[in-house]
Amino acid sequence: MSLATGVTASWPTTSWAAPPTPDPADRWPAAPGVERTVTVKDSARLQDALANAKAGDRIVVADGRYTIGAMTGRKGTAAKPITVVAAHRGRAVVDDGQLEVADSSHVTFEGLRWTNRSTLRITGSHHVRLTRNHFRLTEESSLTWVLVRGEDSHHNRIDHNLFEEKHQLGNFVTVEGSETEQSRHDRIDHNHFRNIGPRAVNEMEAIRVGRSTISRSSGFTVVEANLFEDCDGDPEIVSVKSNDNTVRYNTFRSSQGTLSHRHGDRGSFHGNFFLGEGKEKTGGIRIYGRDHKVYNNHFEGLTGSGYDAALQLDGGDVDTSGALTAHWRVYRATVVHNTFVDNRSNIEIGANYTYPPVDSTIADNVVTGARGKLFNELKAPVNPTYAGNVAWPTGSATVGVTRPADAVRVVDPLLRREGPVHRIGAGSPAVDTGTGRYPFVTDDMDGQPRAGVPDVGADERSTAAVVRKPLRATDVGPDAR
Repeated sequence: MSLATGVTASWPTTSWAAPPTPDPADRWPAAPGVERTVTVKDSARLQDALANAKAGDRIVVADGRYTIGAMTGRKGTAAKPITVVAAHRGRAVVDDGQLEVADSSHVTFEGLRWTNRSTLRITGSHHVRLTRNHFRLTEESSLTWVLVRGEDSHHNRIDHNLFEEKHQLGNFVTVEGSETEQSRHDRIDHNHFRNIGPRAVNEMEAIRVGRSTISRSSGFTVVEANLFEDCDGDPEIVSVKSNDNTVRYNTFRSSQGTLSHRHGDRGSFHGNFFLGEGKEKTGGIRIYGRDHKVYNNHFEGLTGSGYDAALQLDGGDVDTSGALTAHWRVYRATVVHNTFVDNRSNIEIGANYTYPPVDSTIADNVVTGARGKLFNELKAPVNPTYAGNVAWPTGSATVGVTRPADAVRVVDPLLRREGPVHRIGAGSPAVDTGTGRYPFVTDDMDGQPRAGVPDVGADERSTAAVVRKPLRATDVGPDAR
């Protein structure tokens, strides 16, 4: 449904005052499947409505301050969901209590402002949605803000929310599951994550998907179209710790750390923009494990190296068996059609630990830079494949690897700046020179189709409509369309 733009009032975390008269445009439109509308104006009535909610209920929360409690065993349906919605977006403030949605289905919480001190838990539930909320919790010690967990958890969605100002340990969002299996088919999309830090050694991610002890299970989680700004907490801004997950179409701006596939296999990282914007320790992607695909990503102006390199195909401290908490050796990574521009360190291989990557492919990437080695094999990879890459070292930079001319061509790709990124220009030697061996690469970083012989790098020179772009605050969060 189309949602009107909300009022962007500033709400303190420690005090509350009645809001101004709401704009009529900030009211929610009518929703399909509503059989009963329940309007609540105080905490007691809100808790009663949650405890007795039925399929088709629309619980409208009036402007004001609320204490919230559990919601257990409430079953909506796809046609008749249970919806808890602020009468005016951001003006119903949850400042006390803890919400746990347990053993429930097809429940949506929409448009609320959360300033309380406790984790919002989705436990053993499915098709629970948190949408267009503003999270700025009050922290006194370590605190995860949203946690998905429990047996038979699946198909939950966290979208179009604002998460901001987190300065204690704990994550904005954690997706776990049971003791043996991750929650499956969850989606985290179109959220704005900002201002988390200062940097910690561990346990301060914006998003963690999975955990070490269940990392051999498959999550099928999709993290897409989110904006991360000044997310400086954990060295892993997004940490993936299970199999078969996808992280795509996100934008990372001036954020210290990386998107990391820490545990698990068969991850897909594609169509993401990593923009350092001059900030120290900004990084890109770091991976461990088997059969990952990294493609159509754009890395520009990143200042990190080692763990924080633009791309780190890292070494492992175990090979094909070992502790689930270890760094598992990289096998068969496919790194194709990415663009690297003016990073302190671009593609690094095996910066840490003992075992270098095996049988990995690095092909059809554009790598430019003015310092260091553009391809930096800190440990010699085992049986690597290089093909169709374009390298352009300037300043004190060197290519860094000796390969056949058709594997790494040293030639100016003729990049030109368009907004925050560089794209290939007219007459670029990257045009129509891709090796064309990767059928999963069907479009480019902008969503433009890869027609015929693909161009090298993340950008396809095309007149087709641009579907995606580097995200800004107006593209995500509660008020985005």
